[in-house]
Amino acid sequence: MKQGSDTQIDTLLSEQAAGWFVRLVANDLSPRERREYLAWLKASDRHVEALLDIYRYHGYGRKAKLHMRAEPETDTNVIPFGPRGMNVVHQQALQVKRRRAHLMKVAAAVAGVAFTVVAGWAVKATYYDTRIATGPGQWDRAMLSDGSVLRIGPNTSLRWAFDEDQRTIVLSAGEAVFEVAKDPDRPFVVTTQLGDVRALGTEFGVSLMNASTAVVTVAHGKVAVSKHNDARVITIDRVGEMAELIEDQQVILSDSGVQPVKQVDASRELQWATGYYEFRGETVREAIEQFNRRNRVKVVMSDPAIGAIAMPFTTVKLDDPETFVLMLAARPDVQVAYENANVIRLLPE
Repeated sequence: MKQGSDTQIDTLLSEQAAGWFVRLVANDLSPRERREYLAWLKASDRHVEALLDIYRYHGYGRKAKLHMRAEPETDTNVIPFGPRGMNVVHQQALQVKRRRAHLMKVAAAVAGVAFTVVAGWAVKATYYDTRIATGPGQWDRAMLSDGSVLRIGPNTSLRWAFDEDQRTIVLSAGEAVFEVAKDPDRPFVVTTQLGDVRALGTEFGVSLMNASTAVVTVAHGKVAVSKHNDARVITIDRVGEMAELIEDQQVILSDSGVQPVKQVDASRELQWATGYYEFRGETVREAIEQFNRRNRVKVVMSDPAIGAIAMPFTTVKLDDPETFVLMLAARPDVQVAYENANVIRLLPE
């Protein structure tokens, strides 16, 4: 019975290791996911061995590295473990080795198929696509040639061009989250009609709310924000200097100027990139704005009093306004009318 249990555990570890292997080789980990990877790696020396086995199987041999380096942290990333076989008797080690030989075939097959898919996606993103456009209710994701990852929201249009001096993204409409691969020699610049956001290696989001308003939110690292205004750079309260944003900070750019930098919960502010949104007591009016910005189907109100209703604490899909409306229709003071295929009206009961 114990041998069967160990086999199941080894199978699970091999599957987990195969998943991390694919993501690591494709350089497809956000800063948060890198921390999760390190936590998984440090949880057990069996995790270390499982990942090393997959590296060896795919020919990395002694060159296998466990990608221990993440963002600078106060705790150490060194994982102490003894030489193979030092902490188990020979018979147990032999059994583990036999099980591992069988399980590696399964894990390698999983990793091989997944790696082929990821590699094909990466090649497409690198060599064929230099622009992305999404429609209403559509989310997209792309990995660029430098390893940076874009998470793109609905109604978005952007393009990019990289050279030896700079990595440039032109955001014409919509919103995107940028997980920037570090490259000190080539700044990563997102440019809009309102201003530019400059980074070296970080995670941040830019949302063009409309033609005259842009919102910049930083999840990790630091970015410099400049506003287009006769070639000058506008900071929080002065003209002629650059505004720097750090983790959990946000700034709004508009035609009339720059609002003061404020502290925010960046993970919540950028939650839209997942396709979901967790409402925590916002008003119905605020919820409708979230849906209408991203979908073809629009929700309208016949009575402003409906907009003042507090939303329940719930998580909804941002591409599903119909479910949101049905949730409101369960209230005794709201009724719903479908005017046409693209308009849903909220009426007082």
